[in-house]
Amino acid sequence: MTKNDTTTVQEKIDQLDQLVSWFDGDDFQVEQASAKLKEAAKLAADIEKDLSAVSNDIRELKRSFASDNEK
Repeated sequence: MTKNDTTTVQEKIDQLDQLVSWFDGDDFQVEQASAKLKEAAKLAADIEKDLSAVSNDIRELKRSFASDNEK
């Protein structure tokens, strides 16, 4: 996650779930679908970026831990 973004990955996933549910819900309106789809795509990209950053952090920690254990 970026330092300016305090929304957790789980919160973003919950928001994305709500957006996806909207498409199946009674409130669905074709006129709003494009905007909702763009919002969902942005959230999905943000989630992917956040998860990639977490994955990189974990890899670095594993490397650091492995190198500490080799000593």
